[in-house]
Amino acid sequence: MNPWKNERFASESLEAIDRQFLPGTEKEVEFIIKELGISIGSSVLDIGCGAGRHSIELAKSGIAVTGVDISPKMLAEARHRAEENNIKLTLLEGDILRLSEFLNGRVEAFDGAICICESGLGTLGWQKDLSVLKAIHGYLAFGAKLILTTYNGLKKYRGEMIKAKSFDYLQGSVHWRLPDDWYEEHYNGERFKDIQRVYIPSEITMLCEIAGFGDIEICGCRPGEFNRQPLEPDDIEMMVLCRKKRAGK
Repeated sequence: MNPWKNERFASESLEAIDRQFLPGTEKEVEFIIKELGISIGSSVLDIGCGAGRHSIELAKSGIAVTGVDISPKMLAEARHRAEENNIKLTLLEGDILRLSEFLNGRVEAFDGAICICESGLGTLGWQKDLSVLKAIHGYLAFGAKLILTTYNGLKKYRGEMIKAKSFDYLQGSVHWRLPDDWYEEHYNGERFKDIQRVYIPSEITMLCEIAGFGDIEICGCRPGEFNRQPLEPDDIEMMVLCRKKRAGK
């Protein structure tokens, strides 16, 4: 079972996300709007939209947002928050590996896409990550941009980090599991664990290139600080900016 489908896990994660990331959302969205080159009436695909942190702020600026997430709890919260803000969102529940299924009826291409805060990419393995990037590419208009953030693999290969038992440095993957005491109350079912593929900049650049993207740039990013700052080796996350190449280019 995907942990994000567990209501308790999703609820506790949402509390942490709100606490750590919600204060910087407005500044992040200002950057997103400028970087994507979008305006009132533009359409954006938000992959792994969660509780609508970026989707709602984008919609407040007149952007038509389609959000996709695997978590029923997160989407329920996104609908609630959208209603509180008198905002209209298109919210779809499902695995991002099935993007082509639940966007199948869409005729118009998106003017931009975002995949922020490790929203699925990395937990799938590089082959599936590539298939998702290809799907996103297919739904973008020519010249439209994708902004994604993912873990910075460089950090894992530095110093003592590479010796961590949870890190497989040959495969570039982190083995994640919840601590045993998390299960002691209210939950007696399946143990949650996952494998997170972390990429170094050259690897994620290659995946984006294979998916058909061009003008690929790698930047650093921190909560509330999206401003094209240089990536530092010890940064937790990195930002990838890339564009669907225009026909014939």
